[in-house]
Amino acid sequence: MTPTLERLAELVRQAESKARAQRLGGDVRQAGEVLANAEARASEAQRRLREDRPIRLRELKSAADEDKLLREMTIKLAQCKNYLESDDEAGRLVQSARAEIEVKRVEAQKDLDGIVREAAESQKALQVALDKYTELRKELDRLLPQLAGDFKETDTLVSSVAKLFPSSQIPELSKEIEDGAVHFGALEAREQKAQLMIWIGRLRRLQGMNFAEGGEETQALEMIFRRLVGLSKQYMPGYIDAFQEGYVADWDQYIIDAQEQFRLAAESSVRERVLKLQRDEAQVREAERKRQSQQAYRESLRDLRAVIAAHALPEEGVEEFLAALARVVNHGGASEPDLLDLVKPYRELVTGGDFRVLRKHLDRIRDEDSKVEEDSSLRREFAELIAQTRGRRALMIGGSAREDSRRTLRQFFEFDELEWEPYEGTRPALMKSLEQRVRNRGLDLVLILKEFVAHHVPERLRPLCQESGIPCLMVEHGYGANQIAEALKAGLKPVGLGPEDSR
Repeated sequence: MTPTLERLAELVRQAESKARAQRLGGDVRQAGEVLANAEARASEAQRRLREDRPIRLRELKSAADEDKLLREMTIKLAQCKNYLESDDEAGRLVQSARAEIEVKRVEAQKDLDGIVREAAESQKALQVALDKYTELRKELDRLLPQLAGDFKETDTLVSSVAKLFPSSQIPELSKEIEDGAVHFGALEAREQKAQLMIWIGRLRRLQGMNFAEGGEETQALEMIFRRLVGLSKQYMPGYIDAFQEGYVADWDQYIIDAQEQFRLAAESSVRERVLKLQRDEAQVREAERKRQSQQAYRESLRDLRAVIAAHALPEEGVEEFLAALARVVNHGGASEPDLLDLVKPYRELVTGGDFRVLRKHLDRIRDEDSKVEEDSSLRREFAELIAQTRGRRALMIGGSAREDSRRTLRQFFEFDELEWEPYEGTRPALMKSLEQRVRNRGLDLVLILKEFVAHHVPERLRPLCQESGIPCLMVEHGYGANQIAEALKAGLKPVGLGPEDSR
């Protein structure tokens, strides 16, 4: 080829390239518009799959339920035909109801078929538009890279379009699960269960799209399933039926229901956290209030000690004493042991409504001290008798057994054991049991509460006790320490309970 001809060929190539580049820009713009329209169509189809399809499925189920009910009512009408006022009217109603149900079923099925068909067709159209745009976009980058900035909006649309394809939803779901697993343990059990239901529902929906057996998508879905099983076993939020292989559901509706469960669980969890926070804050405030109150109590008690030390009560300083005492009581110290011990010697000075609770505690302490003194006096009075009962095994029969009284008597007389057996005449088996215990010689002393048993009790037990060498004493009245002591003094001799003689 001559040099001139080569130059001419180069000019032609450059001109063709420029023409192609100019057309390419227009083609890319046109492909972008087609892609945007296809994306809008596919998005609307996906929306109808999510929102309208469950409604149509429910309408189909409702039509099937109504058809079943109509058949049942038709059978009942045939059985009760002779009792109908008008066969013709019943027949017309049956035909009319059947027609209405059929219209409802046909319309729902038609709409449902249209939703599924439109979803499939829009997916195909979107894929074609995406492939066309991607091909032209690559050629544009090769020939006219400076024009790439003009197509940023369409390039962004390509990223969102990818999410409309089932295969792209698999890594998206996997990433969502891995990100959610990091904070999964912080959720309440109800939230965990609802979240797992959402994830397993989305997984089952993807598995229903019939990816190639053994392909990358199938393997990825299996890995996601194992991950969800692991989370369920680790946290055990509750049984989820969708994990079972044969479980079938309308997965779109299943996911919607699970999302509603999660919303309700999350709201409940927030309310519970708010209530817990309020309780914790209240506890902190109460603890601080108690601390301040205790501090004020200790300071006012210190002032009261100083007032008592500075005055010769009750001859002088009564008003100062009562004023200081009122401050201690106002700080919640009316039942504190250290205050009661401090004020006990001045009980007669503590009068008036302001000290009603304090006076009540002081009277209780006085009564307890009196009882202790009385018990000490009785123990001194019955010292020789207690020396005979100490370490003995005793059985008291009659009345209603009271644990506090039994424990007091055991401690007072220093019995090793004291059993109190209530007795009713309507329980002959108990009488035989008591007789057997006496025969077995597992007792050192038998006390019979005369007021609370029938006559036959001492008549049957006393001879047995005498044969076994066991003292059997009658307590004439009640079962207090004085009454028991009087019976012991009357029925025991100093040697009557010696270790050898008691057998």
